This record gives sequence, structure tokens and C-alpha cells, in this order.
Amino acid sequence: MRLRHIEVFHAIIVTGTVSGAARVLNVSQPAVTKILQHAEDQIGLTLFQRIRGRLHPTPEGLALFAEVQKIYSGLESLKKLARNLKDGRSGRLRIAASPALCIDLMPQAIARFRKEHPDVSFEVETHHYKDLVDALLVQDVDLGFAFDATPHPGLSMEEIASGAMVAIFQKGTANHLPSPVDLTAMTSWPFIGLSAGDPLGALLHNALNVSDIALMPEIEVKTNRIALSLVSRGAGAAIVDAYTAASDQANLVDIKPLREPLTYRVQALWARHKPQSVLARQFIQTFSAAERESMAALNSRLSATRSA
Repeated sequence: MRLRHIEVFHAIIVTGTVSGAARVLNVSQPAVTKILQHAEDQIGLTLFQRIRGRLHPTPEGLALFAEVQKIYSGLESLKKLARNLKDGRSGRLRIAASPALCIDLMPQAIARFRKEHPDVSFEVETHHYKDLVDALLVQDVDLGFAFDATPHPGLSMEEIASGAMVAIFQKGTANHLPSPVDLTAMTSWPFIGLSAGDPLGALLHNALNVSDIALMPEIEVKTNRIALSLVSRGAGAAIVDAYTAASDQANLVDIKPLREPLTYRVQALWARHKPQSVLARQFIQTFSAAERESMAALNSRLSATRSA
């Protein structure tokens, strides 16, 4: 039996008449009759008997209906899934992001998204940039979020936000410094920094080279999250991205903008040869909204500090 045969067979059993099946399927009665006859001819069985103006399934028809019902339920589930995918209400998103974006910003975005899309599941990984690109190209992940992504022939990208690095100090140790602060002021503390192989680390190293400021890390770290933790414990001072600074919910560090801004971009990335899903598109929008709120909160904190 073909799919159309199954639909007509199911509709006739449910409604009991050809006219009822025609209304359910939104087709003409002759069309229903023709499809039913074709189905019976194809399988070599009589599926219905007409009794007092209604169609009653034969024993063979009832036997087939038990299996047809399973198929029909599966079709309804398939239709529901297709609708949910179209509307972005269900599915699975595999995401990779730079470590700094996963401290607080990514959890905010995912929590918000799942409140509106509880049937969507996530798989989240942190990757440094090179590994993130590789994961996207081999389709181990659906979406990537990174700082200052470089163009790649196999990737599409969309800029989500731009921001600036900030200086962080252990709470109460930099009250004498103006806000914004000069890079030269950082030489008064042991400096904690990323390696130049990281996009944010490269940004800082280039700025120091241009300014001819000798600020070499006494403690070199792989992620700004580690730098934040070290600073909060008095190990030194650091220059980090705004998202890492904003994750300091316990107010363990002092945050100061830099007099000469070190700006970066945040981009969403995906494989160029893989069409972007509705789900991915919606999550990028949610991530962007969470980013704006996070930066608004940080700017309020910086304004309050300057006022004090």
C-alpha cells in the first residue's frame, strides 16, 4: 500500500463513510473511491463492506488496520517533529565556544533559550580557536562562538558584538589608580596574561609591542578564567575580556577600562557547506540578547565605580 492508500483507508475507518473521509482529507468523494479501489486492486483484498449506507472493515481490513494505525501514528509524529523543527521548538544543538564565552555568557543564553524551548537539548564544548575551527569543519559541532575569527573558505560567520579588554586587580588594591587606566600602570603588579597564540592574547601583545611597554607575563595562563581566579587571590593583575570580568559575580576584583581601548569582535561561525538550521538561527539571536544584557550590567558596574 502506498502512503495515499494508507491515508484514505485510515480516514474511511475513522469516519465510516466515503463522504466523511473526503471531508477529512479535503478531497472529492470520487477521488476517495478511486484511491480505495486502487488500494484493494493492488493488495488483492476487499477492505470494506457497505452495510446500511456505511462502510465496515472486513476481517482482513481490521487486521491491516492494526498495522496501519502504527504507521499512521508514526506519520503524525513525523509531522509534529517537522513542525517543531520549522518553528525551532525541538532538536539538538552542538555548540563550541572560546573558554571566556563559556564562563557565564553561554550558560545565560542556554538557560534562557531552554525556558522558551524546553524540548531542545544542548551539547557544549570549550575550544581554543584552532580546535574550534576544526570541530566545525568536520561537523562535530553545529555552531561556534569565538573572538576575532579569521576568514576561512570553509566557514561562514556573523559578527554578534564588539567589546574591549579591561584591567582587573584584586579587590581594594587599585583604588589609587584613575579610571580609565594606562597600560603602564600594570607594571606595578605581577602580570598575568594569555599566550600570544590566543586571539585575545595576540591583541594585547600587539598593543604592547606598538606602545613599547615591557609587560611580560610572570604567570602565563591558557584561559582568562584562570587569570580572574589568580587576580582575585592576589597573585597579580591582568587584562581580560569584558565577559570574563562580568562573570565576577562575587565582586572579588576591581575592574577598570583601559585608556587606549583594546577592542575585539565576537562572531558566530558555522560550516559553509552545511545550511544553518532554524534552531541555530534562533539561538544566535538569544545569545546576542544575553550578550547585550551582560555588557549593560558591566557598564553599570563601571559607572558606579567611577562615581564612587
